[in-house]
Amino acid sequence: MDDTKDHSHVPFVIVLLQALDKWRGTVSAPFNPDPAVRPRYPESFQEKEDFRKLVKGMSKNLNNEINFEEAVREAHLTWVDGRVSDEVKEVLDRVDEKEFFASAVKSEMDVEGSATSSVPAHVLQFQLLALALKRFLKQNDDYPPLEGKIPDMTSDTARFVALQEAYQKQAEQDRATICQIAKALLDECKQASNGCDLHVSIPSDDEIVTFCKNSRYLRILETRPLFAEYKVQDPASPTLSILKPTSFENIPNFDTIQADARDDLQSAMFDPYETDPIQTPLLWWIALRACDAFYDRHEHYPGKHEQELALESDANEVYKFMTQIATNLGLSECDFIKEHLLDISKGKDLAREVVRYDEAEIHNIAAVVGGVASQEAVKLITGQYVPFDDTYVYNGIASTAGVYRF
Repeated sequence: MDDTKDHSHVPFVIVLLQALDKWRGTVSAPFNPDPAVRPRYPESFQEKEDFRKLVKGMSKNLNNEINFEEAVREAHLTWVDGRVSDEVKEVLDRVDEKEFFASAVKSEMDVEGSATSSVPAHVLQFQLLALALKRFLKQNDDYPPLEGKIPDMTSDTARFVALQEAYQKQAEQDRATICQIAKALLDECKQASNGCDLHVSIPSDDEIVTFCKNSRYLRILETRPLFAEYKVQDPASPTLSILKPTSFENIPNFDTIQADARDDLQSAMFDPYETDPIQTPLLWWIALRACDAFYDRHEHYPGKHEQELALESDANEVYKFMTQIATNLGLSECDFIKEHLLDISKGKDLAREVVRYDEAEIHNIAAVVGGVASQEAVKLITGQYVPFDDTYVYNGIASTAGVYRF
């Protein structure tokens, strides 16, 4: 790479790999050839900074070599763990091999046409691919199939095409492995079926390709009846009497879902809106939920009467509901909530603001929320991308938004 032009067109992926080899030679625990031992990557803040400096040092002129600027900018890709997330593992843990075999085999009644599988065919196909992915991950140290695409980067055509072909080749090998595992699962299923046919067949090539490309993005989105949400947040609400009662025992994993939701809300409080914490969307959601509680008891929203004493009375009642909802959500011991909501002065300012607006609906805010809702509808209709997990809250005052699980 003595030629300057040639040097400035080396893809940043190659630069990072070469830099990693050099860096491993400078640390006390260099690359271990034993495949059972995970290779060494920068871990501490200082090691990551040293790695970036090493990348910069490999450049002949950093200001004129965009590929090295890209390498420095994307250096974090070197140490990011590429293995599947806990969310993906949660999906796979829900798929049991024995239950799949039992559902996939046609019984004698099925053969006679008197009954069909209790599990839809498309669900069985997904379970088949999920089980195949499970075995694939076990064979590959939890690394999922490669997607086979690379981002745009500074490079000459020959290197970029070669790099793209290498990724596509590996992706094709991974796809073929998933397909082989799926066929092996079907063969095992047939052997256990005592000659009966199966409700499921091998998915098409396109379906397998799509599954492999999205395997690292698998998620479980679980919803609850509105009754359950009300029961937790406002257990004294008169609305509960008109909602269909739901026993929590009939909601699968209710305790786990509720515990996870509380953990997520508490974690969200460590990441407030930086410019002005009082504009954190969750605070406004609690205030609006308190307005719903007010409506449930008075059959009109707060702020209906314009007299100053009436507005202040409404604000006091709304604030009371705000504190109750925060407590019911398990947020009363959160420092952020204590400072910005349970503090009477700041909390009542929030209450007065939502009372002042008197159920007004502003066209530009409606347009934003409507646009977001349409995008979520497209996700559900097309089956592409991950929908919002629970509640989207848009704050038009600060043009910020948040997604929370309740």
